[in-house]
Amino acid sequence: AAAWQAQGHKLGVGVNVAAQQLERDELVADVRRALNVSGLDPESLTLEVTETAVVRDPAESERRLAVLKQLGVRIAIDDFGTGASPFAYLRRFPVDSLKIDPSLVEGLADSQESAAMLHMLVELGRAFNLDTLAQGIESPAQLEILQHEHCDYGQGFLFAGPLDPESVERLLAEADAHTLTPR
Repeated sequence: AAAWQAQGHKLGVGVNVAAQQLERDELVADVRRALNVSGLDPESLTLEVTETAVVRDPAESERRLAVLKQLGVRIAIDDFGTGASPFAYLRRFPVDSLKIDPSLVEGLADSQESAAMLHMLVELGRAFNLDTLAQGIESPAQLEILQHEHCDYGQGFLFAGPLDPESVERLLAEADAHTLTPR
């Protein structure tokens, strides 16, 4: 991501943080070292933690996440909407975005309950001034509903599957070829 940024692309990277990593004080040093070695702008790094990881030890999670935020990184709650965390934690933890679980996106076109849940989560994000990102978008119908709900971002096989660095570079080159405005 740092190399692509050096080429003028505004890209960020999300990194999953396991519950065991969040419980270790070494996490902060590991992130600091990775930022220093890579040269990545800290604001371009989003650390993704699950709801269940932050509620295992809320006080320690809050402390570690606050220290990580001081480094300048972004924090996302991953797979949001499937755990048992109280919504009050959204005020407590220094979170920037909610990544809505794919299971909630899967039934969007067929289920009023899924659509209602998605609406609620996007509104919750908006109320807390958090970005919302829907995971697992696989159909144009799902995308249309998410756009109608004003979900901020999306990811899924509708856009692309997992890509190796060379494939990302080809995708960026194609995008550059179709860009009309200077960077």
